[in-house]
Amino acid sequence: MTSVDEGLHEAVSAVAAARGATARLLPDGLTVRASFGGRQAQFALPVDRADLDSRAHIPSALPSRARGDVREKALYNILQDMVGNPGARIKDAVLREELLTRLPTDPPHRQVLANVAEKQYWIHPSAAHGGSRAFLAPFHSDLPGGFDYQGRYKSFRGGLLLFLCWDGSDFDLTLPGEIGAFLGSDDGLNPLDQAFLTAARAAADLQAPAPAAPGRLVEQFGPSMVKDLAHGAFDQEGLDRIRRDLQTVVRLELPRHEKAHALIVVFSLHIALYYYRLAFRLGEGLGCVARVLDGQELSERPDFDGRILFRVGSAGDRPVSASDPCARSWWSLDEQHLLALPASMVSANLVHQAAQASGVNCGPVPDPYVCAQALADDPIGTTLTDLLCAASAAVMHDSQAGPATAEPGTGVYALREAVLASFRSRGSALKQRGRDIVNTLVGGFGGELRRNRGRVRFFELDEQVIFLLVKLILEGSQRQQLAFRKEFLPALRRYGLAPQSAAEEELLSQALGRLGLLERYSDAGEALYVRHIL
Repeated sequence: MTSVDEGLHEAVSAVAAARGATARLLPDGLTVRASFGGRQAQFALPVDRADLDSRAHIPSALPSRARGDVREKALYNILQDMVGNPGARIKDAVLREELLTRLPTDPPHRQVLANVAEKQYWIHPSAAHGGSRAFLAPFHSDLPGGFDYQGRYKSFRGGLLLFLCWDGSDFDLTLPGEIGAFLGSDDGLNPLDQAFLTAARAAADLQAPAPAAPGRLVEQFGPSMVKDLAHGAFDQEGLDRIRRDLQTVVRLELPRHEKAHALIVVFSLHIALYYYRLAFRLGEGLGCVARVLDGQELSERPDFDGRILFRVGSAGDRPVSASDPCARSWWSLDEQHLLALPASMVSANLVHQAAQASGVNCGPVPDPYVCAQALADDPIGTTLTDLLCAASAAVMHDSQAGPATAEPGTGVYALREAVLASFRSRGSALKQRGRDIVNTLVGGFGGELRRNRGRVRFFELDEQVIFLLVKLILEGSQRQQLAFRKEFLPALRRYGLAPQSAAEEELLSQALGRLGLLERYSDAGEALYVRHIL
C-alpha cells in the first residue's frame, strides 16, 4: 500500500476496533470488508465527488435533477414534450421580430397591437426570478409546440408530469390528457388571443398544429421511469394529492387565462411543498437512523403535517422578526433540510446500501426511516451499518478519521457531515438542487409561499394562494363548506401548512372573509365555515 492507503487502512481498522468488530480494506483500496457477531459485510466506499454525485438522486422520489428556473417554463417544457416535433420549432425571437407584419389587422393599428401583445404574451422575468430573457406565456399549446426559447436546460421537462401520474402500478394519463385538451383548444380565447395565435401559427408555419398527446410522455420517459418506480414511489400519497389537485384546477369554471395561471400557481406550489416534504423526511429520517445506531429508541415517523408555519400576506407594511414562528419555521425547513437536500439524498443512499450490505432488510426504496425501523430490531446489523458509515466518512475526510468518527453510534452523523463538507466545498452546488428550485417556484411574486423582508426570510401565503387552497380542499372533500377550525385547518395541515399562531388564524379568517369564502352563522368562534363562492 502507499502511505495514503496505509492511512486509510488504519482509519478503517480504528473505527472497527471501537465497535468491537474487525474490518480491512481490500487490495483495490475502495472496498471494505467487515465482520461482527458472526456476520460479514462488504461495502464499496465513496471515493470522489463523481461517486457522490452519482448517489445525489433518488429516482423513486424525483424524476430528474432539475435546477431552479422561472415557474412558467416547467409548463412550457411539459407542453413541448407532449406536442413533440422539436426539429420543426423556431426561436420565439423570430415571432417578436415578425409580429408587426403578421398581425391580422389594418396597418395603422398593428404597432399598438404589437406593443400590447408584447406585454400580454411574453413572460418578462426579473433578475431575481430567473434572469432577463423573455419567453412566450404557455396559454396555448401551439406556442410551445411551435417555438423554442433560450436557456431551457435548467427546468423540469415532461418527465415531471408523467412522474406525478404514477398511481402505484401504472401511469394514469387522465391529468395530462385534460391539460392537453384545455391548452390545445381555442375555447375561451378573446379577439386579441386569436389575433396573436394567428400571427404565431403563421410565423411557425403551423398549418396543422400537432395536438398535445400524453402518449408522447410515455414514449420518451416511460421505460426508464417504470424501472425507477418498480418498487414503488418514495411518496405515493404526495403524488396522488398533486395529481388530484391539478385535475381540480383544470376542471374549474374560470376564464381561460385565469385557469392557465391557476394551473401554473398550483403546480408550482405543490412541487415546492413536495420538495420541502422530501427534504424534511430525508433529513429527519437520517436523524432517526443516527439515534438508533447510537442505541436510542426508535422515535415516531417524521410527520410533515403543519410544519410550514405561515403568516397571512397583507397589502400594507407588516413587520416581521427572525424570532417569529413563520421565520423560525423557514429556517428549520429551508436552511436545515432543503438546502441540504442533495447531501441528504447521498447520505440516504449510502445508509441504505450500508444496511443492505450488513444483511438488514430495509426494503428496496432508500427511505431512512424504514432503515431505522429495520435496524432497531437487528443489533448485529446496527453495529455493521454504523461501522460502514463511519468508514465512509473516514475516507471522505481525506483519510483523517476524527474522534467523532471512531466512536460507536456516530457513523451516520460523521457520514452526513462529510457529505455536506464535500458539497460545501463546491460553492453553490447545494442550493442549486433544492433551494433555488423552490425559491423560483414560489418566492417573491403572486402565488407565493415564502418572502424576504430585509434579512428575514419567512413563510407567507398571499390571498391568491389562499383562494386556490380553499378551492382544492373543498373540491377534495366534496363538501360545499367546512368548519373553519375543526375541518378546514386540519385539511390545511395535511398540505404541511398551518397559521403560526391563534392570532394568525384570526387574520386568515379575515382574509377568507374578504375573498367571500367565509360564512359566519353566529358570533361564536366555532360557527365559522369556509365555503365555495356561490
